[in-house]
Amino acid sequence: RLTGTVPSLVGNLAVMEVFDLSNNFLESSIPAELGMLEGSLKRLVLSNNTFNGIIPSQIGQLQGASVFLKLNEKHSYDSSKPAPLSLCLEREVKEFDLAVDTTLCPPERNALSDFYDKAKGAEWT
Repeated sequence: RLTGTVPSLVGNLAVMEVFDLSNNFLESSIPAELGMLEGSLKRLVLSNNTFNGIIPSQIGQLQGASVFLKLNEKHSYDSSKPAPLSLCLEREVKEFDLAVDTTLCPPERNALSDFYDKAKGAEWT
């Protein structure tokens, strides 16, 4: 089992398709640099670790990737900061295991985003 942190240099591994460090004792925060793997990464699996803090918005940029971040039962992400909206709505990513977590992906926020999109809010002046 691995301990410690995930080094930010992992974002420089441009041809990686699967990054699976699940079921370890990795701590601290998830490095935002993982978002630099957008385009090549197909599967990010960091579940069952002891991370803390927030889920970086850059993780939501992993277009077409499956993202698994569920922590072990004794740990949780900072509930005062929701997960990136692009992850919760699975707009960019293929799959996000915490999309049903109402603390990280509040349904009210998701509904407001859907309303904004359907009402063509980007075209409002």
